[in-house]
Formats: sequence, structure tokens, C-alpha cells
Amino acid sequence: MSKNPIIAINQSKVANRPESYATMMKVGPKVCITTASHPGFLGFEQLLQTGIHPMAGRYGGGAVDMHETLNPISMFQYTVWKDVQSHEEMHHDNFKEIFELCGQCLDMVIEGPWEPYYEIIRSDLPALVGMTDVPTALGSAFAQQKEVPKVALAAKRSIALGDHWIMEGHEEQFEAGAAATLSWMKENVPGMIGWMILKQFGVSAIGSFQLDPKGMLKATLGANPPEYNTNRGSKVPHTPPIPGQRPTQYLVHMEWESPEHAHMGIAHAMLDYELRQIHNDGVLAHLDRGPYYQFFAPMMEQGQWRKKLDH
Repeated sequence: MSKNPIIAINQSKVANRPESYATMMKVGPKVCITTASHPGFLGFEQLLQTGIHPMAGRYGGGAVDMHETLNPISMFQYTVWKDVQSHEEMHHDNFKEIFELCGQCLDMVIEGPWEPYYEIIRSDLPALVGMTDVPTALGSAFAQQKEVPKVALAAKRSIALGDHWIMEGHEEQFEAGAAATLSWMKENVPGMIGWMILKQFGVSAIGSFQLDPKGMLKATLGANPPEYNTNRGSKVPHTPPIPGQRPTQYLVHMEWESPEHAHMGIAHAMLDYELRQIHNDGVLAHLDRGPYYQFFAPMMEQGQWRKKLDH
């Protein structure tokens, strides 16, 4: 694996209604504060789905902006860690607290949680700053990609997340092809801020609420959690308790200045002749499933971990 941090992405689908957002704002900060008690925790991003890329998903009923009509919506919570053991140890040490807090969210969850681990294979992702941290001299030039320093505005961007499942033995070809595609886009397509290629290598059992039978069937709203245990035992592991899925899943994480930039930008892979050859041979030729792109907006985040990325 690379020297980069690893990312655990807690994936769920939640009911799109006002009560869900109230619960997120009430419970979310408490979960973040609890998680940050572990020294191996490096940062987080909570993302809420706003739509899909209809052309990339081949679904004519989808749209870029579906934040009011899409129900349920995906909620992806990135937590960034020094290593797998740090993440599992946090869940072990804070199991009762996390279980109680997550119990308060069950009435909004439709599917999930499922929490895979991802290795950051390649990255051209900028540091994260707030609007007040951007030098005044930038002025209106911030919107012009080639004149912008390698920073991204917190909560002022759109994140496109592409799901790719790769043929056995084609992983290296896909990684090279995806990097070439994304590098071309970063150089030539307006509005692209940065990108990462993420490779799934396992799943957290506790993060996915995969408890042992006794714990799974204990009737509780969180105040009386089961004993820390899964079907894989209660010892803190240093590798993912649940093995990586096959075929191998990759997520292509792209950040754009706006959903409109993301919509038009991703379409270049189908409409620009030069990029189309790079993408066809380097990405599409190696797929078992995908690509399917969801659009997200940041809800809460702490982005210091970006400074640790080895590009």
C-alpha cells in the first residue's frame, strides 16, 4: 500500500425529509467529537447526495439536481485514518458511545451502514481552506482554473463519486488509465479542482454494524449496547475484518467548482475525441461494472488530512 492515509467510508441511504437533517445536525457533531478522541484519526468529510450524472449512469430519469426529489439519498461519511488498526481501535474503545449515538439515527436510515476501507492510490487533491483564507489578490480570478492556487473552498464545491468494478487482473491497467484520464481533465476541463483514485481493500465489521447473533438481536435504542463483539471476535484487528470484495471496487473522487461544472466536465470523456480514446482504452475496457456517478455536497468536514497526501 501507499504511504497515504486510508479512508473508511460509511455508506448509507437515508430518508429525505426535514427530520433527517435535524438528526444529522444533532448527532453528527457528537459522533465527530467522539471519533476525534483517537490519535490515529486524521479528519473527515460528511457528504450528502444531491443528484447523479445522467449520461454517466445511463439513466434518463436522473438529474444533476435531485436534492428535493430523490428519496432516499446517499450519505457518505469519510473518516481518514493513519491505518486500519487506528480505526478499529477507535470503535473498540468508544463502542458504547458510538452505538448509543448511532441508535438515535435509526429512524432515518433506509439502507446501511456499510463501511469499506479504501487505499488512496493516486491523488491530485488540493488543500482545503475557508473563503476567508483565500488571498484577496485572487479576486474574480478564482473562477478561472488555471489562475487558482491548489486550494479548494470548504463547502463551496461539488463532489462527483464514480463507482467502478474492475476485471480480475486489470487493476494496474485501470489505475494507469484512470490517472491519465483525470490528469487530462484537470489540465483541460474548466472547473475541475482535484481528484483521488480510491481502491477498496476490505470492510469494517463494527463500522457496518455486523454484530454477532446475540448483539444483532438485542432490542435496544442505543442506551444499553451489546458487548463489543462480532462474528470475527472482539480482538482489535490490524487488517480489515471483512475481506475486500471481488471484483475489485474503485471509487473515482472528483471535486468541481459547481454541479454544473461536474456535469459538463465528466461528459468530456464521452464527447471529446482525444479524451474519449484515453478513457475508452484506459477505463471502460477494464470494467465489470460501472461507471456510475453520484453527485454530493459537503455537509460537515475537517480537511487537514489533505496536507498529508503523497501525490
